[in-house]
Amino acid sequence: MNFLETSLLATILASLAVICIYIYLFLQYRQLYLALWISGWILHFGRFAFFTTNLPEIEFPLLVIYQLATIVSCVLLLKATSLLTERNLNTSWYFWAAIATICSDSAAYLKLSFLLASLPTCIYIGLLYCKTGLLFIKHLEIPGIGKYVTGVAFIILGIHAIDLPFLIEIERIVPWGFLVDALLRFVIGVGTLIVFFEKTRSDFLLKDQDYRLLAENASDVIFRCKIRPVFAFDYISPSVFKLTGFYPREFYKSPKLLLSIIYPSDRPLLKMSLKSITSIKGNLLTLRLIKPNQEIVWVEQKSTPIFDNKNTCIGLEGIVRDISSRKIMEQDLSRLDRLNAIGQMAASVAHEIRNPMTTVRGYLQFFSNKQEFSKYKSQFGLLIEELDRTNLIIKEYLSLSQHKIVDFNISHLNSIIESLYPLVKADANGMNKDINLCLNPIPELYIDEKEIRQLILNLVRNGLEAMSSGGIITISTFPEDDKVVLSIKDQGNGIPLHILENIGKPFVSTKENGTGLGLAICYRIAERHQAKIAVKSDSTGTTFLIYFQLTAK
Repeated sequence: MNFLETSLLATILASLAVICIYIYLFLQYRQLYLALWISGWILHFGRFAFFTTNLPEIEFPLLVIYQLATIVSCVLLLKATSLLTERNLNTSWYFWAAIATICSDSAAYLKLSFLLASLPTCIYIGLLYCKTGLLFIKHLEIPGIGKYVTGVAFIILGIHAIDLPFLIEIERIVPWGFLVDALLRFVIGVGTLIVFFEKTRSDFLLKDQDYRLLAENASDVIFRCKIRPVFAFDYISPSVFKLTGFYPREFYKSPKLLLSIIYPSDRPLLKMSLKSITSIKGNLLTLRLIKPNQEIVWVEQKSTPIFDNKNTCIGLEGIVRDISSRKIMEQDLSRLDRLNAIGQMAASVAHEIRNPMTTVRGYLQFFSNKQEFSKYKSQFGLLIEELDRTNLIIKEYLSLSQHKIVDFNISHLNSIIESLYPLVKADANGMNKDINLCLNPIPELYIDEKEIRQLILNLVRNGLEAMSSGGIITISTFPEDDKVVLSIKDQGNGIPLHILENIGKPFVSTKENGTGLGLAICYRIAERHQAKIAVKSDSTGTTFLIYFQLTAK
């Protein structure tokens, strides 16, 4: 095998290596431009594999096929590169391809010199290779050296294509020309491979940046943690601070922090779910969290287990969503359902019970005044007191059941409080307690005075009963945004957490002999006035805040 044949074989092998590289990339990425590249390089490979005759000696029909295959392969390479770089290919390239083909074929048909027959095609191919190289260098927006290596190799290959008509007939140079061609094509193949590795890395970094941006700006908490060999967080999004009051770095530093902020009675539920980790995929876990300010937050967690190659669960990934507002709505609906149920029950039995009770009470009073029953007077008094207490409970039942026609009028809340002040002040003094007023200028409201008086009396009397001797209740009013706020604050020991969660529900009471209906009535009154009640309670006392809308009419 002489030097020329060796150099020609090197060119064929280089083209074959490039084809293999592009086939590998196509199998990995399945992109159209890779398929076009493969087609172009296969055509190029076919020229050398099947046209082994010296170019100047090729007959006219075969020369036409050779030139056409060369031009088509180069156009396919340029088109593929334009798709990769997302640049539109000017249609003039197709026009000049036809012109170059016609000129070369005409010269060959007229049996002009090989220089004249091949020059139009070689110039066109050279410019096309240079254009392909410039697309790689200028318009391929990825970091790294791969695009420069490939682009420069294409430009040099283009220059080398233009010199072919002038050097092809110099025997000592031809083998070196084929070797240069082989080397450049091999560099193009390696450079393309580098380009794709760099493109893949760049795309991965961009997607990772997008996903991280999405995760870090999502309102839901996105997390990933490992549970074996020890529990630890791999990632937790910054929104966890808004949800829990703790920063992500605090969870990374101390994974046990998670368990400490879960509501005590919900911790067994979390532990149980972790034990049956493989069955929780797609299921929702509802828990309560306690923030540093003791605020309770309802959350809903959806997790997916992560398995290793031995099918062992090694971690979890998922989201945690704040559902406190939904839970509050559910509690409000539950409270209303209970109130309606009580109302229906009260309406059906109250009158039937009160009539015989009135008779019994009357006879008890009658017999208590008889001389022969004088020694049982205290027992009669106790019975009458219990009947009166029963009658009071029935009256409260009826107040929940009755769909009152509310008499709304323009009234001043401060005036209602001032009119009640002597009454509640006398009650407080009788219990060795006190009441302070802190009434700020507020606009008038569209309210029912009788119902608001009942609401204030219920809340004040609850506060008086919750305080020990010497305690003070503060009644305040003040504007806040587009609302008027009525605040009633006591100095009791606070409401226990389990009671606070169910505050306003019928039969829920902290008093030993309480009916649990007073606050339920307050919530019903607030509902009819389109007002909202908020409760703040700790060891220093409890504050009820009633928010009246200025626009509620």
